[in-house]
Amino acid sequence: MPAPTRSAHVTTRAACIVSLAGMAYCHIEDVGMKFDEHVYYMAALFLLNIAASLALIPAVALLGGDEDRRARGTWAATGALALLTIAGFMWSRTIGFPQMADHIGEWDALGLASVAFESVIVALSAARLAALAAPALPAPASVR
Repeated sequence: MPAPTRSAHVTTRAACIVSLAGMAYCHIEDVGMKFDEHVYYMAALFLLNIAASLALIPAVALLGGDEDRRARGTWAATGALALLTIAGFMWSRTIGFPQMADHIGEWDALGLASVAFESVIVALSAARLAALAAPALPAPASVR
């Protein structure tokens, strides 16, 4: 299997950047409701999620195409943020969080859109981490 081309890395990073921006947007749209409901711990988590999503955009853009430990760290952090966010959404809709029992069973469109963005991020991060962990194959010897 041939190594991914530079344009494939650019496409992967671009898709991840768009998904991080979408993830941030969904949380920006919903954070006000957490303040209105006086669920301040969840508002703080949303604000941290927004900040982390936005901070990872330049990291993915600048480091995501590299083949070093900074790239691995960037993709690991990006994937972990998205995976933890999905887990938090699932928890809130199934088991529930304190002061948020009314969210159980409420599979709202904004939350599902965020999960879609996060799922793309998890898939892209896992693929890049797997590619970065794979040993580099030696170049084929020329046949004479």
